[in-house]
Amino acid sequence: MPAPTHRLSTRVRYPETDRMGVAHHSHFPVWFELGRTEWMREIGCPYGEMEDRDGVFFPVVDLGVRYLRPARYDQLLEIETRLASSEGVRVRFEYVIRDEGGSTLATGHTVHASVGRNGRPKRLPVDIRERLVAGMGMERER
Repeated sequence: MPAPTHRLSTRVRYPETDRMGVAHHSHFPVWFELGRTEWMREIGCPYGEMEDRDGVFFPVVDLGVRYLRPARYDQLLEIETRLASSEGVRVRFEYVIRDEGGSTLATGHTVHASVGRNGRPKRLPVDIRERLVAGMGMERER
């Protein structure tokens, strides 16, 4: 069974920074997406496969970020991602971004709606829901 939390490392790249070498705030949600995409791949639900095979898409319907410390050019970041809940047609991911010393730079969340190709809410197929719940490290929801 996959770990309930996924960790991914990346470096702050030059185009992500301002003249002071500080990462622009808009890149934190992009780093969240990197972590989420890899978490989904790790539990056996790569986005492309889910979209092509099952016709399920996960648009973001809510996003929050709490900035605690700046991320700087060439700094190694660890993106910790976990699925906090999967209820009905909504899933909520939570994130922690830390520097290589373990200091928390930002925390955040995204909420996604499960929708079909037509953009309307769609119940998650049973196999996807089971993988999500297993990825949370919990028993299957009833």
